Amino acid sequence: MPALRKSSDRYRSMATYFGALIRDLRDSHELRVGEPLTVSLLASRTGYSPSMIGQIERGESLPETGARVAALDDALQAQGQLKTLWPLVQRLGHRPMDELSAATNTLNPGYREKVPCALTGGDDMERRHLFQLAAWGLLAQSPIFSNGEHIRQMLEQALGTAEEFTADDWEARCANHMYAILNQQPTIVREALYVDLLSVRQKLIGTSPDKAADLQRITAWMSVMYANVLMRLGEYGPSHRWLATARRAADLSRDLDMQVWVRGTAAVFALYSPLPLTTTLTLAEQAQSLAGDRVTPGLLRAVAAEAQVLAVMGRQREAENRLNHLLDLAGQAVAAEEFSWTDDAVWFTASWVYSYGAEAEKAREARDNVLACAPRYQSQVNVQLHEALCVGAGGGYNEALNIATEVMSDLGSAYRTYPMLYTARLVLNAVPLEERRALPALGDYRKAVSTDIRT
Repeated sequence: MPALRKSSDRYRSMATYFGALIRDLRDSHELRVGEPLTVSLLASRTGYSPSMIGQIERGESLPETGARVAALDDALQAQGQLKTLWPLVQRLGHRPMDELSAATNTLNPGYREKVPCALTGGDDMERRHLFQLAAWGLLAQSPIFSNGEHIRQMLEQALGTAEEFTADDWEARCANHMYAILNQQPTIVREALYVDLLSVRQKLIGTSPDKAADLQRITAWMSVMYANVLMRLGEYGPSHRWLATARRAADLSRDLDMQVWVRGTAAVFALYSPLPLTTTLTLAEQAQSLAGDRVTPGLLRAVAAEAQVLAVMGRQREAENRLNHLLDLAGQAVAAEEFSWTDDAVWFTASWVYSYGAEAEKAREARDNVLACAPRYQSQVNVQLHEALCVGAGGGYNEALNIATEVMSDLGSAYRTYPMLYTARLVLNAVPLEERRALPALGDYRKAVSTDIRT
């Protein structure tokens, strides 16, 4: 998969942002849809030449009409992202962000320094705010733009009536978002997180550096949760960028537990990404090194990710050694409640590792413990897929495919997540290539794991 564009190119103008988004969607097409999408193939499906597709992805050219954008959106299976963003792209086009920023500051020199303040009206001011939302990746996918949430918060800020939250209030909100991530459809959680991320951003603007640590910590936590939601929706590129934001915010806050949490989470997410499996090992080791002797949920996440990826790599003995280390550490963790860490995460890792090792009894016990700790739909789906992994690792290839097919077929598209789809696709990896075509369950299995995730 080609490397993502650097942020400086992506956010130079709306044209470059739009082009980079198209490239991200093309690069992630295989992960989201199940087949690669080359420049040539995208060109043939949209009536463009390959060279013109390249120009659009680089931000040098823009589609001529909304119909062209719709064709790109359909070919990329972007679920309306490009069509939603297109009106703003038309308005701002190639105009540099720096020019928009300068125009904003000319209209209202006190805008950045005096918040809350009365915002001066004008087209450039409006463009600046809209571009900021687009550059964050909010406008491209968010219902907030249509329901006026960004305008409401700006008005509250200008009136001096914006809601005030204590550190405890923000902590409670984060805990609620984490609960929602584990129990609700990802698209629903994403909308709620949008709103609070926008609120935190407004608070950060008016906070002096010496008082910003709490908000930086909350920014890190919400950003990593937003990355979590995007990862569940199969949007790895945006998820990776939000993780980078979370890491920078955590580092600015100087909260070691949050720094380790973000890095441990990044190790887990890398397992479900197109990155090499060794990347997960590297990220897990970095998180553990940063944690030192302090046993926190972030450290546990890193050790869990390490155990899981070692199992996928076929290094079963090492995987079980790290799992045993995780089990030893689990009872020693501090701040577990603060990060919504629960025992089911440990048993989830055990279920994964033992399933890869075809240790049926241990895997079954781990699955039962997961469901006893967390009887939610995501847990039920994942451990059933672990059972399929275990059966396949034991040589029951057709039965394994049947289990995975039944699990994924019974799951509505709105409730699917990319980790579920990724795990279901791993089931086929246990089947030798020479035996796949002869398996009666293969056709239905492939159909079940190719259904889109609703974004």
